[in-house]
Amino acid sequence: MVELRHLRYFLAVAEELSFTRAAALLHVSQPTLSQQIRALEKSVGAPLFQRDPGGPRLTSAGDALLEPARRAVVEVTDGIRAVRDTVQDRSGTLRVGFSLGGAGVLTPSILDACRRALPEVRLVFRELSVGALYHGLTEDRLDVALTRLPLDAERHTWTVLFEEPRLLAVAEGNPLAEVSAVDLAEILPLPMPTLDEVPTQVSDYWLLNEHRNGERANERGGPVASPGEIAHLLLHDPSVVSVAPETVRQMPPMPWLRFLELTGVAANKAVVASRQNDRRASVAGFHQIASAVARRLLAVPSAARAAGDRGAAPALSGGRGGPAPR
Repeated sequence: MVELRHLRYFLAVAEELSFTRAAALLHVSQPTLSQQIRALEKSVGAPLFQRDPGGPRLTSAGDALLEPARRAVVEVTDGIRAVRDTVQDRSGTLRVGFSLGGAGVLTPSILDACRRALPEVRLVFRELSVGALYHGLTEDRLDVALTRLPLDAERHTWTVLFEEPRLLAVAEGNPLAEVSAVDLAEILPLPMPTLDEVPTQVSDYWLLNEHRNGERANERGGPVASPGEIAHLLLHDPSVVSVAPETVRQMPPMPWLRFLELTGVAANKAVVASRQNDRRASVAGFHQIASAVARRLLAVPSAARAAGDRGAAPALSGGRGGPAPR
């Protein structure tokens, strides 16, 4: 019999393409995970993964199961949430996640505005890495998050708060530290950080794998998750470079870092996100309040404001992310 946990384990391996990373994400041992995957394969009557030295790859049977498994997990999770909302009145609590690099300097204003505008809602705050925010939403450990794209449109919904350029962060000992701008093609051969417990969709985006013609970045160093951890990795190994949103300029000073303009890549979007199908009024209210705070603090013109509520984001003007002119 196929159980829900089998599908969760299958999806984790399919998304991470690594039994080791999937086991860490699920908080189980790797032998336990492998045993459960074999049990699932026995139940469906076909191998779901091809075990290669470079990591597991979906077989044709695994590819056929992928989307139905995602739908099943989402529907069961939503059903459990509906029961809890009815029995336990969970609508009175919102678990709010944020990161240093998420909404940046807007974060305190957004959280304070939501606290004042939703006095009947208990807000529980968690500061997490971007990867942990993604997983927290997906696995129903968070209700809303101030985070960054990319997210999964089948699992998450979001309201764009603003967009800003992606920069290249280097340590002062790196040969690029003396230049002000660099093009995408120049940095693709350079080593980049090994990102810890980050979904493949997110790591591919920040490691620029979409631009490598099927190849992957040369990842170096122990796994890192937060902007601070990445900064110290660059200090320890100046040959490593890292792509980051412009908001990192607003972090506490790290005098060994230099930030270069990065050309040839699209801007990144900061968002308030929640799970698909979570239609509670408190979640919708959080989206609306966060969007209103962003429009007010960034002084977005009315025409752009009308387009920016869903999808089209107000842009931060200027090289350092200052407010857009009126």
